[in-house]
Amino acid sequence: MAYQVLAGLTVALHACFALFVIFGGLALYRFPWVAWLHVPAVVYGILISTISWSCPLTDLEKWFRGLAGQGPYTGEFLPQYLWAHLGLTGSEPIVGVCLIAILLAINLRPCLGLAAG
Repeated sequence: MAYQVLAGLTVALHACFALFVIFGGLALYRFPWVAWLHVPAVVYGILISTISWSCPLTDLEKWFRGLAGQGPYTGEFLPQYLWAHLGLTGSEPIVGVCLIAILLAINLRPCLGLAAG
């Protein structure tokens, strides 16, 4: 039971990290120091999505699920919890292009505003 809870907490942490990567730039308007955390997180998120790196949080979740006696899923976090619900596998080129476009659309203006100001 404890391993199931730890797997669930890992999923929650992973979701928070993904949301920070996507929307963290908006925090720069109020807290400019967040750029030191957000910019590397965005770069890491793009690299994981585009060159098929394995995310350590996904590996940790799968490990906890294995210890809990559950069969771990194959693949990564976003394809499992997001893309599959949209009818995608995550390997379609349009998914990567859209993810990068969304990241830039949400985060470029706050980052440029911080650099200019």
